[in-house]
Amino acid sequence: MDGLLGRDVIGTTLTDTEYHVKVLSLSVVVGRRSWRPEALVSLLMIDVLPPETERLVFRRFDTADLEPMYSYQRREDYAQYAWRGPRTREECERALAENSGLRPWSRDGDHVRFAVSPKGSRELVGEIVLTLTEAEADQVEIGWVVHPDHAGKGIASEAARAAIEFAFASLGAHRVCASLDALNVSSAKVCERIGMRLEATLRQSHRQLGEWRDELIYAILADEL
Repeated sequence: MDGLLGRDVIGTTLTDTEYHVKVLSLSVVVGRRSWRPEALVSLLMIDVLPPETERLVFRRFDTADLEPMYSYQRREDYAQYAWRGPRTREECERALAENSGLRPWSRDGDHVRFAVSPKGSRELVGEIVLTLTEAEADQVEIGWVVHPDHAGKGIASEAARAAIEFAFASLGAHRVCASLDALNVSSAKVCERIGMRLEATLRQSHRQLGEWRDELIYAILADEL
């Protein structure tokens, strides 16, 4: 799908538990998260992609992304600041399966992950993930990954800026935050470059690769963009 909002109801499916899944246009969803038909459980789905930038496009993941994703997510330099160890091929397969289609966006913890590619190519050079951390307060967290072989080219800044604009304009976000390992200097520079402010330092909040690390919280509000 492209950047269009789509139709009010794209489709209805029936599972073994007889849950109906309706796909609603975001023009209907924003500001109306409390809407629930009495006869069914409605999951509001992301049916739109962030707009392309000068050099990059956002797209859905597909099976062709498995090898490129695994090629960097298994690397130690990737895992250095990734909040986890290197991923196995099976973990990459599960991540692709989970993020290749439409994603729910109505409850705390719902998230959507986009593949990032250069214009005119489907090469996987990075990923953007947006997580609805507090639905009632319109709080969204952003995360990004850039293939280590493409680091230093401004991809993270360009993709993150577009994704934040998308979160405010299309997802109804009021505040977008980023949680970083304090040793992740390059991502901290990205946050500052795109206008996010350092709000907090959480001392020794997590263990990464066997050692205690501090965590940095950056954020930006809708009226600060």
